[in-house]
Amino acid sequence: MKGPGHTRLSAAAPILAFAAQPYVAAVVGAAVGVGALALTALGVRQFTPETLELGMARAVVLMVLGLVMAFVGLLLYYVFVRAGLVAFGLGLVAGFTVPALIALFRTSGITKPSVARR
Repeated sequence: MKGPGHTRLSAAAPILAFAAQPYVAAVVGAAVGVGALALTALGVRQFTPETLELGMARAVVLMVLGLVMAFVGLLLYYVFVRAGLVAFGLGLVAGFTVPALIALFRTSGITKPSVARR
């Protein structure tokens, strides 16, 4: 005889199997990474010359919230969908670092040598 928890687990099996697909896990990880980066960027925008302390507190809270969001995503994949954990982790790292590097190079003022010679 099967217990009442068996029905819930069997109902979630197709969702977990879908989430375990490498491409799905990577896309979900990238989305979480972009969300964490968006929270970090929003936190940095909280700085103003008038409210430095409050801006710093808001930035720290939003950055920690992004880290917690990424940690919870990794924990959920570790507990429920371990087969997709590596793909989720790679997507998470790529989803955070690639847009961060693009933003870094856009705001750094680096120009192409061919454009600078003109």
